[in-house]
Parts: sequence; C-alpha cells; structure tokens
Amino acid sequence: MKTQGTNSFSARRVGAAAAIAFALVATSLPSAFAAGEVFGKKCTTEGVSTGQKTTSLICAEGSNGKLTWQRVRLGSTKANPVANLTPPKGSIEFHHWRSEDKVVLQGIIDDFQAKYPGTKITQVITDSTNYQNLELSKVSVNPKAALVTIFRGQQFTDFAKANMMVDLSNERFVKQNVIQSALTPGILNGKVYAVPYQSLFNNPIYNTEMFAKNGWKTPNNWTELLAFCKTSKAKGIIPFAWPAATKGNAGQIMNAMMMNSDSSIDAITKHVNDIQAGKELVTDAWFKGIATKYAQMNDAGCFPNNVVAYTDVAAQADFASGKAAIYPTGTFGMGPIKALNPAMAGKMGIFGMIVVDSKPVYQGITNNTFMFSINPKSNSTDQKIARSFMSYLLTAPVAQKYAVGTSQHVSVINVDYAENVDLLNTSVIMGKKLVLAPRFLFTNGAVATPVELALMAIGSGKNVSEVLADTAKQIKTALGA
Repeated sequence: MKTQGTNSFSARRVGAAAAIAFALVATSLPSAFAAGEVFGKKCTTEGVSTGQKTTSLICAEGSNGKLTWQRVRLGSTKANPVANLTPPKGSIEFHHWRSEDKVVLQGIIDDFQAKYPGTKITQVITDSTNYQNLELSKVSVNPKAALVTIFRGQQFTDFAKANMMVDLSNERFVKQNVIQSALTPGILNGKVYAVPYQSLFNNPIYNTEMFAKNGWKTPNNWTELLAFCKTSKAKGIIPFAWPAATKGNAGQIMNAMMMNSDSSIDAITKHVNDIQAGKELVTDAWFKGIATKYAQMNDAGCFPNNVVAYTDVAAQADFASGKAAIYPTGTFGMGPIKALNPAMAGKMGIFGMIVVDSKPVYQGITNNTFMFSINPKSNSTDQKIARSFMSYLLTAPVAQKYAVGTSQHVSVINVDYAENVDLLNTSVIMGKKLVLAPRFLFTNGAVATPVELALMAIGSGKNVSEVLADTAKQIKTALGA
C-alpha cells in the first residue's frame, strides 16, 4: 500500500504513521508489495509495505528526518515470536461458539495432544446466541472450562465485571506473537484479559461470478445500494440474504448502518454512551436515522420475503446455492458457505456497505474477536494447560492452519494466506479506511438487546416510530429511569 508522497515534514510523519497502521493489521498480499527493499537503505516511496512478517519493512521517516527502510513493529515488543509453552498432563474444556470451525480446531487439538501425550483438550460448543446469553453463568460454576472464548463488547464487559478473566499482559506469546493493534478489544485498564484470534471484516460478502454474469457493480453509496436491490429482485435473486431471525448475525449490518452515521467514531461513541446513560433516546434523530434505513431497505425489496423468520442457516444455504447475491455478515461466513458448496471457493468478494450518498468517513468494518481468555476459577494445572494451548494456537504455523482451514483472517504475526484464495480476495478491504465494528459499542445488555431487536423488527417491516417508542420505554425501565 502506498500513501501519497509529500514534501511536508509533518505530513510525511502522518503518511508514515498511516502506512504503519495499515501494516499492523494487514494480511500478506505478495503481489501488492515491492521487492528488494534493504533494511536501513534510503527509500523515496513512502508507505510501501512488505507485509505482516516480523521481517517486514516500511519506507518511513526516522528520528533523523530521513526516509529509510525500517522494520514494522507488529508486536508489543521488538522481539521475535516465541514457541508455545509446554503443558502439564491433565484435561480441560475449551468453550467456544464456532461450530463451523470444529473440524479444523479438532485437527489442531489432535496435533497438540500427539505432541503432548497425557494432555487432553475437549471442545464444548454452543450456538452464538446462547453462548452470549449463558456462557458466563456456565463458566462460573465449571472450573474445567479453563480456556474460554469471549465476544468483543458486551460479553467482554460482563466477564470483566464478574472478575472472570485472568490478566495475560505479561505473557510473551501475547506480547510477541499477536499483532499489537489487534489486542485492543481485549484490553481493560491497560491490561490484556482476552486475546483476539480472528481478524475479521463485518462487510457484505458477494457472489463475484453472479455479479460478473449480470454486469453488476458493487454499490458505492446508498442510492446505488437501493437500486441494486430492485434490480436483483427483478431477476428473481434475493439481494441481501439478511438473517433477521438470527440475532447474532442479523446485527452485523448494524455496523455498516452506524459507521457513517456521524462525523467520526468519537461522535458515534458519544451517541451510544448517551443512549446507555439515558441522556439520549432511540426515538431521537441519530438512532431514528439508522432505524429508518432498515425500513428503506425493506421497502426496496433488499431482504427475503418473510425475513422475520429467515434464519442464518437459510441465508447461508441461499447464498451458497446462488439464490442470493449477497450474504451481509462478514468474512467469517466464507468457511460455512464453502462447506455447503465447495464450488463457491474463489467466487466470493467483499465490499464496504456505504449507506450515505455523501463522501463516507469510513469505507468498511474491521473487528478482532473470538477472544481467548482463561477461567480464574480453574485450578493451577488446568490454567497452565489453557495457557499452553492458547500459546500453541498463537504460533504462526498453527494460526495459519486455522486461517486457511476456516477461511478466516487471524491476529497472529507471520501468517501467510497464500493457500486460501478467498482470504486473498477479501484482503482488498484492508486497503480501505476501516473502523472497529461500532455495533459493539453497546456494552450494556439491557440496552443492546432491545436496540438490536428493534432494528430486526423494523427491517422485517414493522413501523419505525412505533417500534422505537416501545424500545425507548423498555430501555427507560431497564435503566431504572
């Protein structure tokens, strides 16, 4: 990736910082980067990156004011990634919600158990909705659940309030094996309590073959998006396979609806915080504007018929079989889609869902989630096993196996995605101006749940004003106002 060249000292510093920020989260895109760079040599094309390897270089301005090829600092330290920890013998449970990853994770577990005879890891998988609602209470009374995955946002906040996470800040495998910028969602008061494994993008996935065959272009603004819906529906194709009956994935387009709803992420954050504090209502202009866009999409025929009963299972099946043009959840959906129809491999692209006609502030969504955490109620031996297996998952060869096998980008340094064409195809979104998924700014469940249910209802055809008025009452009651 290149930033625009400039002769201004301060502008060059900003350009280099932006380039480095990109490098911190970028996947390896070999064809996009120049070759032959030499550490310490003079360079002129500021912003060129050589990838996410620990040996990656960036053309950046040093303390002497000169542009030279410099190392990209990916981890929290300048040290190289470390090998995994050796576990004691024993058995633990590994709790998560990614049933679609079960086979790949089991292969990794089998390798780990073969490497360390006498150590056993058992996957315990719950669907995402029940996982978010019930996992904290389950883990609290189950010390064998030593390794637990946590959702960014509300669930992380709930676990933190319950003191149900171990401080991982000083672990070398955290400081040296994980891309530093990816750790943000698992940090509280400067300490790392959960380590994000997935580096995902909550942007719509589209059928590139279908778009090419029909001569369609991905929508670049709100007017084009609504027009596309009408065009696609006229051909008998579901425009957006939006799973309104499955809360976890139905909520993903909320990120796109929010990302350009105000002038900056700080302004958006203030709206959310004010709603959660009872200072602003969902019936006020900001949130009502977001809700109205759901109604407009429904009116334009963007969603399937009877979308209120349309599950994520149905959505994936329709997209995989060519009945739907777009699956609007994110890159994490590519693995399940290919499991349903292997012929979809190499036929999935990604685009930022822009819901404004003005110049967008942000062009897409990034998120770091599927966060590893350790149960503080587990005994010392089980916590050591959990640390060891976590550190194993956070080594580049293992993370690469997970990434390639699940079609999911990861937050681990030195992972190469070349073996999975879909990871490479969707990596184009990394060159856009991205914002950390704003949906998860809602951290109070008493507010977040009615807010998401309201948007699902409005997208299903319910009256905007009536739904929001009822939701405002629910929130007021929940906040004790």
